[in-house]
Amino acid sequence: MVLLKILLTSVLIWCFVGFSEIKAQNKSLFSPVIHVNNSVITKFELDQRTKFVAALKFPGNPNQLARTQLIEERLKQTEAQKLNIIASEFEMKDALKRFASRANLSVEDFISELKKLEIYPETFRSYVETEVVWQKLVNKKFGAQSSMSNLQFQRAKSIATFEDTVQVLLSEIIIPFSEDDLDEKERLANLLKQIKSTEEFSNAAQKYSKAPTAAVGGRVKWQNFDRLPAIIKPLILGLSPGQVTEPIMLTKAIALFQLRDIREIKNDETQLELLDVIKVTSNLKYLSFVQDNFHNCSDLEAIIGGRTEIILTREKLLSDDIPNALGPVLDNLDQNESTIIVADGKSQLVIMCERNNQLNSTDQTFEQEKNGLQTNRLKHLARSFLEALKDDARIVIK
Repeated sequence: MVLLKILLTSVLIWCFVGFSEIKAQNKSLFSPVIHVNNSVITKFELDQRTKFVAALKFPGNPNQLARTQLIEERLKQTEAQKLNIIASEFEMKDALKRFASRANLSVEDFISELKKLEIYPETFRSYVETEVVWQKLVNKKFGAQSSMSNLQFQRAKSIATFEDTVQVLLSEIIIPFSEDDLDEKERLANLLKQIKSTEEFSNAAQKYSKAPTAAVGGRVKWQNFDRLPAIIKPLILGLSPGQVTEPIMLTKAIALFQLRDIREIKNDETQLELLDVIKVTSNLKYLSFVQDNFHNCSDLEAIIGGRTEIILTREKLLSDDIPNALGPVLDNLDQNESTIIVADGKSQLVIMCERNNQLNSTDQTFEQEKNGLQTNRLKHLARSFLEALKDDARIVIK
């Protein structure tokens, strides 16, 4: 009897100790390790995300990257909740499918592979869901700001392609904000971005800007475009003199920039151009007919037809390789402009199709490049907004 009591007591003690250890382990596993404003990130979430980013071979230290991702996700989720933005079941199915397809797997097979690594499906789903709602938020908040007209795109493409040969003259307005007056300062910035004249922008800079340049109306000296901060470049691209960028969220401040002027840097290293030139050789009367009837270089074949006596050559020449006699002629021609020259008894129609090889794009390529630039602008706006959220957040890492 005594032995039985001892055995029962031992079993009860073992059960109590075992239960206590499990309880302590669970408490440790689901205890908060990071506080982000009013939300928490548990050890379980951090462990799961670390395994997830390691499995997918994201660049960087898995533990540090997981911590950063989860902090940013809490901020993204909070902003989405403020705007009542959610991911529909259809959007989730599509996003999960596209993500899994990167590994050439179905969603079910992808989840199965994750389970082998002790990664729960909810970890995968949470990651994808946050990206879906964040993209919807960014499009809603900044979509209109990132768009540009075809003319703005052509100007932006020209600058982006030869940014090391371009200088810009800017004015700036820097408006500090606190957590209490952010909405008020955002409304002010959205009003100021409507300014069209340099004088009005200068007056606004003196009144509202807290930058050292406020005393001189926000005016900044000539800047090399390629040396501008990466966050500013996409917003300057496409502007014409007098136009103002969309508000840019900086640390504790909102910035606006007005483009006052733009110029090309002239030096020996930036004189090279790639010219697309057509030369048509025939009699003077026929060349005059062609010149009067063509609108662009693609018209020529239809105009000339199958006339074998017409000599047509098209070539792309670097400006350094252009014959001396032809150089002054091409200098005076813009895109789709032409002139007739007579030399050594021969008449030639010279047509400038393109300079710098920037306008020879199909409609599809044009739209793809335009969309790519708009996406780049959107990413920079979203990134600056997220950095501002992080700067204002109360983040405690245990």
